[in-house]
Formats: sequence, C-alpha cells, structure tokens
Amino acid sequence: MKNTIRLILLFAVINVSYSESTMMPSLRELDFIKSLYPREDVPDMLLTSLVNRRIDQVKTLYEKFSSYKDSKDLYNNTEQSLQLLLESNRTSNADFYKAYERIVDRIVDVNYIMGIDDNEHMTINTLFEDTESYDLQAILLSAYIDDIEMVRKCEDSLGNSYRVDMKIVDRLKSLSSQFQNYRSHNANGFTIKASRVSQSTIYLCLWQFRLLLKQFTATFTHYLI
Repeated sequence: MKNTIRLILLFAVINVSYSESTMMPSLRELDFIKSLYPREDVPDMLLTSLVNRRIDQVKTLYEKFSSYKDSKDLYNNTEQSLQLLLESNRTSNADFYKAYERIVDRIVDVNYIMGIDDNEHMTINTLFEDTESYDLQAILLSAYIDDIEMVRKCEDSLGNSYRVDMKIVDRLKSLSSQFQNYRSHNANGFTIKASRVSQSTIYLCLWQFRLLLKQFTATFTHYLI
C-alpha cells in the first residue's frame, strides 16, 4: 500500500513538472525496446535493467557536476525518483513508460543548460544522412549495442536466448567498432565532414547498421508468442 501511494505521488510530481515543459519526442531506448515486444509486455527484468542503467548514468553526471549545488540537488533527486519508480508496484507498463520518460526529460532539460548534447531522442533514422553529427552518430551506434546487450542478457536469463540472433549482434558490434576506428583513423588526417569520400563511407556504415537493426528486430519478434 505504501509503495502504491508513493508511486501515485511520484506520478503527480512528474506530471506537474512535465506540463510546464514543451512536449519532447519519445525516447529512443524506449521506442527500440518496445518495438521488440509488439505483442507482449516488456519483461519486468528488462525494465529493471533499464532503470538501473539510467541510475548509473545519473550517478556519473552527479560526479561530473558535483561542484554545482543546483545540479547536484537535481541529479540526486532524479536518482531517488528512479529508485522509487523501481521499488514501487507498477500497475501497467504504460504508466511505467510515462513516468520514466518524464523523469528522463528532466535530465535532458538540465543537460541542455549544462551544455551537454541531447542524444536521447535521436535514432538511426534522424541521423542517417547528417554527416556533420559524426560524434553523435558514433554515440548512437554504441547506445543501440548497449540496448541489445541489455535485452540479450534478460532473454538469456529467462531461457529465451534463441530470440537473439548472435550472428546479427556480432555484425552490429563489428560495424560499430569499425565506425569508431574510422573516426580515430581520420581525425588527424582531414576534416571528415568536408570529405565527400568520408561522407559516402559514413552513409554506407549507417545504412548497414540500420538494415541489421531491422533484421535483428524481425528475427526477435518472429519468436514472440
């Protein structure tokens, strides 16, 4: 009963805060994970991993901006809110998604003020042909790999390892590493965004990654109930 009351209070606080801000696009990580479970609820184990990962990220931000009292208070309260969301009884996945997304939107607002780029709402499609956002593209590929690893560990623990096609996962990881190495190799040679050859290479890397993501999702959902 206490957990239910605390969750209601948490939703109320987040709803008030959210109504005062501009509506943001949906979170990439939630969209991707939900796309893997179109006909069933996302496993609780996976939602727990999602929140724990975000708590770790908040702790890192807390340490980075510990000298700013206002930011420190915000990140500290954000961590508490995420922990509360994790501990509280969830009435539905939809309520969880809404609360989680609104908490993260608070983080995005503060990151913007602190000069940190927002890649929470970017997808492989939104950055597909933007060759001037190379660093964000590299971060995005790594983020997808992290999501897939989180899903793989969850499904493996649930005895559903067959849902994850490791051949595709290995190819995605290899492509992400190639992308990172390409950046390191060319960083001191010439300006990547000014090179037509580099733009073509980036385009092809992203095209392959996007296609493999579609194949991964199609294979994964094929085995759902």
